[in-house]
Amino acid sequence: MTFIPSTPSESVKVPCYEDAKASDGWQGQTTTKSVKVLQSEISAAIGRLNGNVSSFQEGTFEIGKDKRRGFRIHYMVSTPSGSPIPGRIDIAALPIKISWRQKRTEKTRQEKSLRMALYMARIAFEVSWFLMKLSPGYAPMIPFMLANQDKTVSQMWSDSPAMKMLAPPSDAEFVEAVVISKK
Repeated sequence: MTFIPSTPSESVKVPCYEDAKASDGWQGQTTTKSVKVLQSEISAAIGRLNGNVSSFQEGTFEIGKDKRRGFRIHYMVSTPSGSPIPGRIDIAALPIKISWRQKRTEKTRQEKSLRMALYMARIAFEVSWFLMKLSPGYAPMIPFMLANQDKTVSQMWSDSPAMKMLAPPSDAEFVEAVVISKK
């Protein structure tokens, strides 16, 4: 099944797959793992975060002028009372450069970009597990939970004017604080 979800007009700018450099933090460009193996590793990593993956739905994301292959990862988490709450994580591969000279390698580059995206998603879930253990109260799956029909908590946050008022102004500065305990 394919999908083309609507995405916010303000998307994060990403390089094309061919321009992604390890020195800029991109990883997985040379992975030889298959999509199936990476999906299995992602399912295990989400399981460590108390989620249960039900499916990977492959499709295409239209983000600005780019069409990017990717997956919707559907999962469930259980509340303390045992009630299931659905969630969805969208993973879009980096766009690839398309020209008539590179046409014969287009499918291969799309596949490599897709595997790279899954590779990096797995790393992100593994890092979330560490943060869950080190930061009391951190619940890594909450941003992806479906809260209102087909919108995740994160999407509701970015779409809601009321939620945007909770965010600091774009010109705000972070001030370092020191906690002094009274004895």
